[in-house]
Amino acid sequence: MTAASPAQQPDPLLSGPSDDLWPAPFARGAVDATVTVPGSKSVTNRGLILAALAAEPGWLRRPLRSRDTLLMAEGLRALGVGIEEGVGPDGTGEAWRIIPAPLRGHASVDVGNAGTVMRFLPPVAALADGPVRFDGDPRSHERPLHGVIDGLRALGARIEDDGRGALPMTVHGSGGLDGGTVEIDASSSSQFVSALLLSAPRFNQGVEVRHVGATLPSLPHIRMTVDMLRAVGAQVDE
Repeated sequence: MTAASPAQQPDPLLSGPSDDLWPAPFARGAVDATVTVPGSKSVTNRGLILAALAAEPGWLRRPLRSRDTLLMAEGLRALGVGIEEGVGPDGTGEAWRIIPAPLRGHASVDVGNAGTVMRFLPPVAALADGPVRFDGDPRSHERPLHGVIDGLRALGARIEDDGRGALPMTVHGSGGLDGGTVEIDASSSSQFVSALLLSAPRFNQGVEVRHVGATLPSLPHIRMTVDMLRAVGAQVDE
């Protein structure tokens, strides 16, 4: 058997259209266009948490529809929060109406493999009136949650994780948390800090979070959390 020389091998990138290839658009002149940029997953999931913990119903305009944001919405629904998907009050663009309600326990939350869901929802679950079980994709069991778990335990929450510091776990909601000062090692994920801050306005005494580990990663994401908290009226001191 004789192998074909390189010159005889068909080049898949030059051999014509294929169902496996995406034909990139090519501009033959100047482009004048308006592009609607999709929403941010990080902003959408933070907005869902803040709206769910608000005192009255609100709108989340132009959310990003993705697996992670839909998992967050379903997790909040499992806790009793109303989320209606449709068109906003101005009649343009998708919007979700968030209807806060007393947070209920005896619920299960599928986090998929979404870091924001597995880290942002346990502090919310601590405010529910009963146990909330968290689980997700097999890969989610490998992702660290110790910062959130340790922080919530320091604030008085009861959590069963069999010492793994990871999923699956059960948060035993008691209807509220006193809050206060907590020290956590968030060197593996800034989401540990954001998780506690997002629910802090519902803690009786708020929360003061102190990072005690190595370099804190993703500071812009913590800034995003702080800015969104302030935008809805929460007081954040740095």
